Amino acid sequence: MATGAGSMGRVREDELLPELFWAADSASQQGQRRSVALSRWELVLLVAAAATGSADGPLWAWLAAAAYLGAICFAVITGRQNPQGLWYEGRAAAESVKTLAWKFAVRADAYQPPPTTLPDAEGLYRFQLARVLHAFRDSRAVRAGATAEVTEAMRGLREQPLSVRREVYLQERVKVQHDWYATKARRCARAGFWTGVLGIVLPALGLVLAVLRALGGFDYDALGTVSAVAASVAAWAQLRQYRPLAAAYALAADELELIRRQLTQLDVRSPEAEELWARLARDAEDAVSREHTTWQARREVRGHEH
Repeated sequence: MATGAGSMGRVREDELLPELFWAADSASQQGQRRSVALSRWELVLLVAAAATGSADGPLWAWLAAAAYLGAICFAVITGRQNPQGLWYEGRAAAESVKTLAWKFAVRADAYQPPPTTLPDAEGLYRFQLARVLHAFRDSRAVRAGATAEVTEAMRGLREQPLSVRREVYLQERVKVQHDWYATKARRCARAGFWTGVLGIVLPALGLVLAVLRALGGFDYDALGTVSAVAASVAAWAQLRQYRPLAAAYALAADELELIRRQLTQLDVRSPEAEELWARLARDAEDAVSREHTTWQARREVRGHEH
């Protein structure tokens, strides 16, 4: 592989990362899709059961029974497959591998010289990777015997001067991660706002309907349906963690923006440039790894629940 400054300036993150990252990332996305789909259908069926069960007549009662049976089936599938556990485990494993890959490639943290030779740096990488694999040894997101060898793109970027490493890191790691966090923070904040609004509107609607029914305005028992919808909205918000994630993503984006300015202002020609770079790049990875810690904590909580 060519290692000139021009060619390295075009390196993308997807070329840099080892196969283990993509496997864990794929497992996480699969778990997320399945977890969200199963939870969505379970909540929809519970609301349908409440709505049909409130109506008079045997047909509505049978429809309610069918909806409850479907909800039970989805709950059993969720409990047996634990897709949320796969979601969290995969995310934590993938991001841990990504952090190690970037640290190695740009000489961040302990990967700055010394070690001055690739074998020593690769030895450190393999040692830290072994710790990650040990932590996920029982995870479905990491297959048995999995490895994450140093890629040629990682070696090539590591050999480049600091100016090139900084350019690639700022564009492919810091900027990409900052933009992702900022976008997710806005989306989660917006979703959290609307779930909060529904948390007020639905009980208010239930109050109005209760008063109207008490006054003889109608016979249909809509209170159970409204209560089921309100509970489903709360359960959905709990699953998606909108507000906590909005705060965490916004904080990470702010930290990365500050670090980006510091990295940009770094004088790459100064004698202490490599040492300062290693510390600042480590700070950037630490800002990202706080989310990894959150995923790992969720993984452990789910592990105790199942």
